[in-house]
Amino acid sequence: MTRRERQELERKLAETHRLALEPTDALTRERLAQLIEDLEFQLLAERLAA
Repeated sequence: MTRRERQELERKLAETHRLALEPTDALTRERLAQLIEDLEFQLLAERLAA
């Protein structure tokens, strides 16, 4: 994973965290939680591979 790809994942993760703080319905909260989990996993996997 390139530095740019990692930065893009970090940006998406930060944006998703901000969206998760806003009032939403249960389905949206679940989808945001899953997206956060997926993004964090991708970043972690990249760090472990490095």
